[in-house]
Amino acid sequence: MSRRPSLSFPVIIALAAMSLPALAKSNSKATIKTTVDLTSTTKVGSTTLAPGHYEVVVEGNQAKFERDGKTVAEVPCTLKDLSTKAQQTEATADHDQLTEIQVSGKTQAIEFSAN
Repeated sequence: MSRRPSLSFPVIIALAAMSLPALAKSNSKATIKTTVDLTSTTKVGSTTLAPGHYEVVVEGNQAKFERDGKTVAEVPCTLKDLSTKAQQTEATADHDQLTEIQVSGKTQAIEFSAN
């Protein structure tokens, strides 16, 4: 009896090896979702946001500001490590320019630079 070589094992190994970079890439992008209430006109990047309620979604190094289901701003951001979890969600502005959002229960803050 001759044994036929099985191609299924090498194919499975090859598929598994090809999927590892995709898994690593998807895990390297942090996703943070939160809401903020702006009480006055505020700039984020080069976009001016009217006072109101916004959902903020951060994926990797991009933050989207959504209002009433529509994206009203998309700006670059960075994540800054905090020494402890934020106690509450808090937006910080400098001269009406949004600089940071700390998200309740998270150990990272979202930072924005002025454009």
